[in-house]
Amino acid sequence: MSEKTTESRDLLERQLQLLELVARNPDGLGFSGLQTALDLPKASIHRLIAGLVKADCIAVGGADADGEPGEGTGRGRKVYMLGNRIRRLLGSAVDPQQIVALSQTVLHRLAEEFKESAFLSVLRGDRVETAVLVTPAKDAHGFVNPGRIMPAHAAASAKAIFAFRDEAEWDRILKQELTALTDLTLTSPAAVKKEYRAVRESGIAYCREEIDRGLMGIAAPLHLPQIGVIYAVSIVGPSNRIREHDEKQLEASLIKAAGELSEIFTANLRIDRA
Repeated sequence: MSEKTTESRDLLERQLQLLELVARNPDGLGFSGLQTALDLPKASIHRLIAGLVKADCIAVGGADADGEPGEGTGRGRKVYMLGNRIRRLLGSAVDPQQIVALSQTVLHRLAEEFKESAFLSVLRGDRVETAVLVTPAKDAHGFVNPGRIMPAHAAASAKAIFAFRDEAEWDRILKQELTALTDLTLTSPAAVKKEYRAVRESGIAYCREEIDRGLMGIAAPLHLPQIGVIYAVSIVGPSNRIREHDEKQLEASLIKAAGELSEIFTANLRIDRA
């Protein structure tokens, strides 16, 4: 084995060790903590961090996140967390069949509570797809099917997920033409981003006849350790029926369901032990 190959292997091993350390600390790990655990010179830690940040495998957080790697410049402690690239890998490693089995009970209860279709959506790459659908007995056909792509600028489930993703992702997913599916569809990237920010504040997303006239959807995001938000739970149905329900009750039930599903996924998929 050549000296260059050995150096590359050693570098990869140190990078993986650093990623494992950060993964075990969801709230972030400071520079001194990394140095102590890895027992490497400061310059080596700087180089490791710089390479992983550039590859979007490590993200920088804390009050001093804009500075160079290190403990900060006095404005606050800088911490290092898993980057979006690793978070997406963690999410894609989840078995889809497990998700179906784990979510059924909560979705069935939600569907029966409001007598409307309830479903779970998941972010796959840059697209949000429906993953699990449960319908009440009177609507056996449902209004969405598993595998359906949910428009990033119109669907409640897509808004609920993208609102909590990195804002750099917004530019990527909204750079394509935003088709006017109805006369109520938002087609301006600026308007969609404004709605994402509102969803981030409220924790609830709406689709008010933006995909199909006469159809409404409401969604809440699932916050998962290390992965972040790649799932959303939704209720969908005819607008006239959805409007008959108490809006606050709908929102509260969805937020409760999202919290329960987050706990179930975390406990059973062990996604907090990356």
